[in-house]
Amino acid sequence: MEHTLMGCLNKIFGSKENNKPMMQESISETGRKPLQTPERTKKRTSMTRVLQPAHTIRLRPERVDQAESARPQGLLSLSSSGVTDRGLVRDHNEDWYALASFEDKSLFVVADGMGGHDSGEVASRIAADAVCRMVQEEHKEYDDLLSLVERAAQQANFDVRQQGTRQGSNMGTTLSIALVSRDKAYVANVGDSRVYWMENGAITQVTTDHSLVAKLVDAGKLTKEEARDHPRANLLYRTIGIDEEVKVDTFRVDLQKGGTLLLCTDGLWGELTDEDIRRVCTEERDAKDVASRLVQRANEHGGKDNITAIVVRVP
Repeated sequence: MEHTLMGCLNKIFGSKENNKPMMQESISETGRKPLQTPERTKKRTSMTRVLQPAHTIRLRPERVDQAESARPQGLLSLSSSGVTDRGLVRDHNEDWYALASFEDKSLFVVADGMGGHDSGEVASRIAADAVCRMVQEEHKEYDDLLSLVERAAQQANFDVRQQGTRQGSNMGTTLSIALVSRDKAYVANVGDSRVYWMENGAITQVTTDHSLVAKLVDAGKLTKEEARDHPRANLLYRTIGIDEEVKVDTFRVDLQKGGTLLLCTDGLWGELTDEDIRRVCTEERDAKDVASRLVQRANEHGGKDNITAIVVRVP
């Protein structure tokens, strides 16, 4: 069933109210589906974008309150930390994050589950586990790491959808991935969890939100400020686990010393502006302190949703 942007707008602003938090999008990728043994390819998706320094990014690994890792990354060394918090309103946490290292590569994953009590947490965990498992098993086989993170996201889609079918649940999740190798970050995203890159006092959002309000902002129908408080701000048209196939956006970021990579769910960026985020990342030096402070500030601004952040420093 296909949904166009006009169809989405009619559902929101037309005579009938649509209360579903997610909308399906028909995808027609060229015969590639997430399989247990994904085909290897060196062809880059047409959605790939290359970003130059002074740009932005989003992340999460084991189910713990905080996790840290530091190791050399070829030409660069990294310091990273992840934090998740239930927030002040929700009675449980449906976010999940992961950090992992594979030889000369580091992997960061953030997922924001949806689908009701239990289902959302299950979906986000399955997605993060699928990405970590595939990257660990396949990273030596791929020359094009953008293709690897894209296929890892598709495998996550397959696994979440399969589990939803077993449970009879319409579970889904957002997903943001950053695979760092040497001085590059290979990013993939589905949904509205974000990846930021900060450098030389500037912050840039690397990923694109797959939400209806983001399309309205792009079309000039809403300002960014209006979109933040829009009653349909959580309406997504692309998520992991809903459709049989999913389109994955990929990006490559050139990392520079002194920069910061951030992966986060909407519980963080929905409470803090990009400038708020940049300021915290500038004021605090240690990755652990930055991650903790970002979550603290989001709670101070209301904490209406689960909050997850992974901070990756390039010293």
